Amino acid sequence: MCINKKIIKFISLLFPFLLGGMVVFFAEKEDGTNNVAEAELFTEEKSMMQQNKVEVVNVYDGDSLDALGSNGKKIKLRLYGIDAPEKGQNFSLSAKVFLEDTVKDKLYSLDVRYKDKYGRYVAVLFDENGIALQEDLIRNGFAWVYPQFCEDIILCVGWQHVQEEAVNSRQGLWQEKNPLSPWDYKHNRK
Repeated sequence: MCINKKIIKFISLLFPFLLGGMVVFFAEKEDGTNNVAEAELFTEEKSMMQQNKVEVVNVYDGDSLDALGSNGKKIKLRLYGIDAPEKGQNFSLSAKVFLEDTVKDKLYSLDVRYKDKYGRYVAVLFDENGIALQEDLIRNGFAWVYPQFCEDIILCVGWQHVQEEAVNSRQGLWQEKNPLSPWDYKHNRK
């Protein structure tokens, strides 16, 4: 198991470099216009952030937070590949408190994947041991792997196994008989 984690960590650290040139792919907007300048700016910002450690300074919920870079700039982040219970769902407050306690007084390496439609950087945060913050949330039953947005095969398959372990050991939200995923909860509220 330890060897698998090391392999996953190694590949996940290389992944951004292997796909670094693909950022221009995201430059085409929904309206069909091409905004290469915006993509280049994002690439520059992403590169600057990934060279620095960040400290989490505010937690909004189980998967959204603010971090402070070494340059003193506040960055709005959404955790990549997971979805935590929404406000009003069981375990939403527990997920937020768990995240606050987990990140307290720690620095994280930032692996930015993209910028979402709300202007947040969607990222993986790695602790000093190379463990993704997302994995801690999943392992303790405070988040689901978000299949619609978890596309990194190495990380997401590993997280899926961690989620299965959490389900089997009835951690966090998996104590409930049939917990409702946040995406289904949002869909049902419409």
